[in-house]
Amino acid sequence: MPILRTTRWAAFVALGFFLGCSNTLKTVDGLMEEQSYYEALNELEDALGKRPENAELWYYQGWIHLLYSEADEPIQRTYHYETAQFSFSEALRLGADSARTAEMESLLQRYWAQEHNAGIRALESAEYDDRLLVASSHLRNAVALKPNEISSYIALSNAYYSGGKMKLAVRTLRDAEKNLDAPNSIIYEKLGFLALEQGETEESVRLYEQSLAIQDNKNAAFGLVNALISNGDSYGAVQLLSTLLERYPNDTEINHVYGVQLNIVLDRYLTQLHDAYEQDNSDEVDRLRSEITMMMDGAESQLTEAYQNDISNTAFVESLAIFYNNLTSKYLEMLEVAYTEHVNPMSDSAAEYLDKAITYYQRMRQLRPNDPEVRKKVETLGELRIVLFTY
Repeated sequence: MPILRTTRWAAFVALGFFLGCSNTLKTVDGLMEEQSYYEALNELEDALGKRPENAELWYYQGWIHLLYSEADEPIQRTYHYETAQFSFSEALRLGADSARTAEMESLLQRYWAQEHNAGIRALESAEYDDRLLVASSHLRNAVALKPNEISSYIALSNAYYSGGKMKLAVRTLRDAEKNLDAPNSIIYEKLGFLALEQGETEESVRLYEQSLAIQDNKNAAFGLVNALISNGDSYGAVQLLSTLLERYPNDTEINHVYGVQLNIVLDRYLTQLHDAYEQDNSDEVDRLRSEITMMMDGAESQLTEAYQNDISNTAFVESLAIFYNNLTSKYLEMLEVAYTEHVNPMSDSAAEYLDKAITYYQRMRQLRPNDPEVRKKVETLGELRIVLFTY
């Protein structure tokens, strides 16, 4: 009998619990019809204080906050969205049924799409001055509604970056890193870019490598090349570019950057060769001459291929002009210290490279006829040709 009395008492308590919940929701429904959202939320707050394990009360709280947000400006909606997201999460945790679950997912998706798309439109618009403020307001709302949606984080970070707010751009991506279910290569790619923009070259290298460790990504690989170059690691850049060229043999930009970096490494080898001649280190001279021949052929081949793919690209023309001009300068300097048997071949090579440098600087003059520096360079090299190699 005591057990029966306890069971009946429990049943009465449960009945009172559900009746109380039902009465609360009837009151809330009436307030919602009147659009008295503030009063409805107060009712729900009181009810949740007494019945925090009720999934339906959490659902209603989230739903009303979404409706309430429609009366506010974008910058004021974030609180409503964060609360709605939290409330729906609680409803799910407490066992909301499949119908309610589908409804909550649909509501979050609909409001997220509105905010995200409005943010993208503002970000891409040039019609008004405060577009970045508007864009970031909408995109912050989108992140609040769906904190595991990467596209909103990326767009929000872009908005901050466009507005010169680098710290906020980085913080947004770090928030994404914490909230996403799994590490994402795009997040680290973007963080690598921002680190490079701020001159943090070693950190940029680390982040780009982290991106590539998660997923092979051409953009991240290019970013890593730039980070290595900025960090003074031309050797590392050359190795990576060699790998990229195997994967993307028809990419003209890779040809160009690879050639430029090979030229930087080549310049260092030529300086070392000069020192080896001065120190009369014949073994080192032989080794370096062999390395230089391969490096030179590679740089020339890559730069020429890029140029032939786009003969009107001034960057490609200029890189070839600089390449041959530097070779001319290095070989002329080397004549003073080179072994006797190397002088004549080196002099012939210097004349050949000088002619090619003049050719490409003349091509640059055609492309940039009003550039006084290019005109002066053509004249200077021409005079040098007359002085040194006219017999």
